[in-house]
Amino acid sequence: MSSLKKLILSLLLLTTSLSANSIDKAFAFAIYDENGRSENIQNTKNTQHDYNEICYTKIAVFGKVQHNTKVESKIGNSIGTFVSKEPILNFRKIVIGYEYTFKHLTVSSGLLQVVVNNRLFDSRVFVK
Repeated sequence: MSSLKKLILSLLLLTTSLSANSIDKAFAFAIYDENGRSENIQNTKNTQHDYNEICYTKIAVFGKVQHNTKVESKIGNSIGTFVSKEPILNFRKIVIGYEYTFKHLTVSSGLLQVVVNNRLFDSRVFVK
């Protein structure tokens, strides 16, 4: 095999592997406590309620999500523990992303951050 063919094959494999785990968007869209009190946080800067101690966050991740994708939800110093993952389907029933649920145990207050594969995607909501 010529060196030019090897180079083209290598570049093709590299671009395929880089695009295999491409995340288009990731953001937090809901927060709720153990009593079921919840709020939609998509278009807010601050939460309306205080979420002290235990709360849950819902995260949406859109794009090509691989099995080994590392999704994290942080509120201040509290790192959420993974609870569940559900597919998000379009009108043709094709998976276009996933909805993740995280449980936070020691929340006092802080900025809610969504991190996917060590890349910050969302940090706009302050949790009281």
